[in-house]
Amino acid sequence: MMRFKEFFNLIDVDSQIIDSYLHDATSIKEIAKKFGKTESQIYRILHSHEIKPNRSKANHHKVNILSNLGWNNKEVANFTGYTSRNVRNILNKGK
Repeated sequence: MMRFKEFFNLIDVDSQIIDSYLHDATSIKEIAKKFGKTESQIYRILHSHEIKPNRSKANHHKVNILSNLGWNNKEVANFTGYTSRNVRNILNKGK
């Protein structure tokens, strides 16, 4: 059984993860590295707090914006968590 202090520490970490996702424009991949968790764990934490990370429409828009700002496909892929191939496909859909 988890003690209150351990439970409270988990909640604190969850709130830091949520804050990073909502306010810092940090990618899921970067958040996972920062907190020593897997990307799946980050998604589970967000979902458990009723935050639904938008993996498609908003990210596709973000890909287009970053590309228009002059970022290359590899940079966009690293930031968004997509592969370079996915970035190419998203950019080609917009044409």
